[in-house]
Amino acid sequence: MARRESRVVGWVRRGAIVVACIYAVSFSWSIYRRINQILRIEARATSLVLAPGSTVGYDVVTSGEVQNRIRLELVQGARSEVLHEQRASVNRISGLDPRVFRYTSSVTITPDHLARFRPEPATLRVTGFGGQKLLRTPAPRVRELQVRLQP
Repeated sequence: MARRESRVVGWVRRGAIVVACIYAVSFSWSIYRRINQILRIEARATSLVLAPGSTVGYDVVTSGEVQNRIRLELVQGARSEVLHEQRASVNRISGLDPRVFRYTSSVTITPDHLARFRPEPATLRVTGFGGQKLLRTPAPRVRELQVRLQP
């Protein structure tokens, strides 16, 4: 004859199963965030014709697993100028903290920025660099926006 377990043992077993399921979901999300460190990246500009006073920027969502580097640059042929660079924050307990971090930045184009370039088409590039996790470094995520420079 099989013996029935007491109510206390049944509740403890059910509680342990619930805790194990919560940890399994948290672990799965943590692994996903370690593989895909830059979750979303977007380049922004107030106008596709950049003149002094125009505003450019980015909107980036990172996983918080590593200290990602985010770079905004203006590229024309072989010339390139970094307009803004930022390091992302890291979760304190990255395996259990499910939060993601959003970064938005904007830079106002000055005549000094445009003096180094010709008044021709150029590229506004946002690059999100990942860090090493799980014995691999992910490829940088890049978004580009074609613009035209006007002195």
